[in-house]
Amino acid sequence: MSLVAVFLLLLFYYRLLEKGEKQVLGTTDTKVRLNTKKCQSGYDGIDYQYKIGLDGIKDLDFEEKNPNTAKKPKSIVEIKGKGGMISGSINPVHYLRADNRKPFGIVDAIKLEILRNDVLEYLKTRLKKQLQDKYSDEYIRKLRITRIEVNITLPCVGKATPSQMTHLFDMALDRTKVYRKRKKGSKCEKDNTGIGYERQHYHVLKLYDKSDDFERQEIPLAQGIFRLEIAFIDKTLNALFGEDGRTIENILSSKSLDILCCEYKRVLEEELIEQQIKPYLTNCVTTLYESLRWSDSGKQISDTVMRHKEIIVDIECFRRALHKWYKKRQEKDPTVKDRTDEIIYKYRKKELGLPEDVLKTLKKFHIAAG
Repeated sequence: MSLVAVFLLLLFYYRLLEKGEKQVLGTTDTKVRLNTKKCQSGYDGIDYQYKIGLDGIKDLDFEEKNPNTAKKPKSIVEIKGKGGMISGSINPVHYLRADNRKPFGIVDAIKLEILRNDVLEYLKTRLKKQLQDKYSDEYIRKLRITRIEVNITLPCVGKATPSQMTHLFDMALDRTKVYRKRKKGSKCEKDNTGIGYERQHYHVLKLYDKSDDFERQEIPLAQGIFRLEIAFIDKTLNALFGEDGRTIENILSSKSLDILCCEYKRVLEEELIEQQIKPYLTNCVTTLYESLRWSDSGKQISDTVMRHKEIIVDIECFRRALHKWYKKRQEKDPTVKDRTDEIIYKYRKKELGLPEDVLKTLKKFHIAAG
């Protein structure tokens, strides 16, 4: 490569970084560009483990925690020993804050080196205490990260609610696990509070009403807070870091945080929005349109809403179906007036429970992913 080519390449990367953008390879070898100035994702919980094959260790049974404050303490590090297995968790957020209202993000990365040193020192001290003469620094180096949770937590836009956001993902994804609870003041009705979804060996999704969680913890916060969390496991961690790179020392670094935020964005963009949500929205509009077109009841609109209310994850789906229906009718009769806006206004005024601003909230999360 000529000196001119090298210079141009370096200049390109300098300008890229100057804009606050980075490119990292995701698990599908797709280059994802991360705008670090807009990125609001970051670490939540990190799990680790290692099996020690030593005589006399199998009977060891202990659990210790390193809290961050004396008042309402939250653990920064937890370590357990049972049956020869050393395992535990690290919560970077609790190193900085008393709660996890927002994750340990790129803006906090300056603290990662101090956090890493404190975590390693704590683990070393506790293992020495428990293993005594059987202790070796090699055990710390061989601890392997098994799960890393990355999330974005934001308030919903406009009239959207966390329950409606949960419903969107529940309808778009296959084989979900739905969590529900009784509505306040109701003896019969329930709201969705969250869903779980797993792409086996790659990641686990947790999407839920975080304001509900804060309420249980007695944390004062406005309602309508939604969390979109992706827990990276097995094959994804190996693809991003390699088996030997899944160490505490390597994962608690700004480079690894950048990589994980990029992977979070890739999964949100490619696997959730492009591969799941967009096709679902298209199918939803088609289903509503077909219902409007083929109904001969004379009450096509109200019948369609009643019949397919569950699949309408945002009133915009209904709007698009109505536009399509009126356009088709106008092909046969040009005098037919498109009354879509009038009908949408009527349904909004009646407050029939059709979700609104759900897609705007999804867009807000997409932007916040960087």
